Amino acid sequence: MPNKPSKWISSLREKIRQECGEGWMVRGIGKGLVQKVQLTVRFEDGNRTSIVLGPKAKSDPDFVPWVGTSAGWILQISTDISLIMKSQGKGLAEAYELVKQKNESGFIGALNWEQLASKFKSHKTSNGKKGSRVWNRNYRTPIARTLLILTGESSVSNGYSVLKTLVERHGGEPGSASRRLRVQYAAEFLRFAFKNGANRSWLPPEDLNQFIGEKATIDQLTENGNKSEP
Repeated sequence: MPNKPSKWISSLREKIRQECGEGWMVRGIGKGLVQKVQLTVRFEDGNRTSIVLGPKAKSDPDFVPWVGTSAGWILQISTDISLIMKSQGKGLAEAYELVKQKNESGFIGALNWEQLASKFKSHKTSNGKKGSRVWNRNYRTPIARTLLILTGESSVSNGYSVLKTLVERHGGEPGSASRRLRVQYAAEFLRFAFKNGANRSWLPPEDLNQFIGEKATIDQLTENGNKSEP
């Protein structure tokens, strides 16, 4: 009896069918634990066509693996491909090339992170006054600080270094709620950026605890206090 797909796979496939059509399907292909993402379209006449999404070489830093953190990106690019196929009458491979060209041209230059931040804000405030309040209270300052790091630090080149710099500048006490939320909101923005065209290298690490840290225990505080006594 075949294993049931993981929840993220079932959810992703259902969303793609809803957005693109019943004949659209994604799966992981290839040997080993790290698989490529294959998109297949089955037409009404029964014919099928397939492509690999993202770079084909696993050694490419922008390689997109068949894992849960890639789900948002897979859904977004599949939807974009579907729209071009339907509106322009293009084939699957040609539509994918057009989507890649559009994404590359849309994020060239100093304004790419500004555009993504603006798009992220629109996404978070789309449900009216409640969304605007949540943005102003929770997201505005952490995202503004993250944006300054992304646009002003030439040494920052991936999601890890973004969060590391954010914590060094604005972290607060290790393990505190404020520090945890700053890191989580910045990581959420980086995942959104990947979903909307940024390279995979900008994804934050899966484990955010390395940036959040842990609160000092009473024993640790007592020990540190004793050490400081003359």
